[in-house]
Amino acid sequence: MPMLVSGLVAGFIAGLAAGGDWRQLQRLDLKFWPALFVGAIARVVAPFLGGLALASSVAGIVLVGLVAFANRALPGALLIAAGSLLNVGVISINGGMPIDSEALAASGKPAPADGLHVILGPDTRLPLLADVLLAPVINNIYSVGDVLLAIGGFWMAFRLLKQR
Repeated sequence: MPMLVSGLVAGFIAGLAAGGDWRQLQRLDLKFWPALFVGAIARVVAPFLGGLALASSVAGIVLVGLVAFANRALPGALLIAAGSLLNVGVISINGGMPIDSEALAASGKPAPADGLHVILGPDTRLPLLADVLLAPVINNIYSVGDVLLAIGGFWMAFRLLKQR
């Protein structure tokens, strides 16, 4: 979810810098927006839910993906749906989002204690879809799904501001 928000904010800033008009957002007809709101809340509260953290995180990601798919006519929405699907897939088959311990060591960060992440190991399935991409400039670790979420969010905000 943070990557989606970062992508949306960056797309909004880039759209304005490229001469876009923020009033174009008035034309946005987002279907099922309450489900998006519930999904975002589920992701925000998940780390505080103890044993329900994983279920809350997955539910939040699923809701974001479903809303994105329902709005697939919007620019970037299919990328957001695909990123959500990839993340839910790797989380579901591994009982959490695997995170690379080497990437954690390189970033100097401890393993997340959020109920969502698990350490990537030899039994991890689909390790290439796990949190294995270290972004040194911002010192964080992402998955392929996260990257798709960010690109989709960027493209959505940018294109919405630049439409005529």
